[in-house]
Amino acid sequence: MKTEAHTNILKSFTRHFGAAPTLLWDPSDEAPQVGCAYFSAEKTGRPWGTLATFGMSLTHMVMDDRAEDTDTPRAEMITYVDANETQLDDVANWLCWAGCLPFLQEPQTFLGWGHTIHMDEPVFKGSELTTLLTLTSIVKSDNEPVFQVQGEDVGLLWLTFLTDAEYALKKEQGVNAVLDLFGENNHPVALDRSRKSYV
Repeated sequence: MKTEAHTNILKSFTRHFGAAPTLLWDPSDEAPQVGCAYFSAEKTGRPWGTLATFGMSLTHMVMDDRAEDTDTPRAEMITYVDANETQLDDVANWLCWAGCLPFLQEPQTFLGWGHTIHMDEPVFKGSELTTLLTLTSIVKSDNEPVFQVQGEDVGLLWLTFLTDAEYALKKEQGVNAVLDLFGENNHPVALDRSRKSYV
């Protein structure tokens, strides 16, 4: 159920992206109420489509000593897809799921830079990708807080995905080893469900 607070976030995103969303996945009726919006490349003038959650930032995440300087208690998730991508439901569902996750844990937690969520099976049909990774956005205009909720900055967390081997490397050597791999392999801004492992 979309509330006035959700609408205000969508207005903030519309100002930031320069266009209104062309698709919406409404929040559920039960808390945490996190929806997803799609901003098309055609409307925004960006080289890729952009999906962003709306509603995650309405609740404070519970930070701890793992938090980086760039992590914020209020955040929304963001990811990018090819401009002509038509299969968006699976990505939107993962964004909403990840946006709800910190508030469904006991005790509650947070998502921030370099966090991974490993699943037991591929997250997309026919894909090698099994793990969600949250980072500061690779897109410069999205890697600083772009709006506020109740006077507090809202950070954007880029949701990208890893293979089992990349996840194992991250656990063993840390997220910077994965970022080095991304650089060596020209990891794309837009999601590539079918990409092969860099390890």
